[in-house]
Amino acid sequence: MIVVSSSDHYTAPLGLALFVVKNRTSWNLLMAGSVVATLPMVVVFLIFQRRFIQGISMSGLKG
Repeated sequence: MIVVSSSDHYTAPLGLALFVVKNRTSWNLLMAGSVVATLPMVVVFLIFQRRFIQGISMSGLKG
């Protein structure tokens, strides 16, 4: 929050944290925002899951 000078440049976790303070924790909207913020990462992981597993298994092999 120190680095970001404008509310237009807030990241999703920072925006959700400030949302809790402003609106006295409206849980249904907070959980919906959390799902929207997390969903792209989950989709990318599911698409490239095989590549992630291959990379992890190959990093332990020698030669």
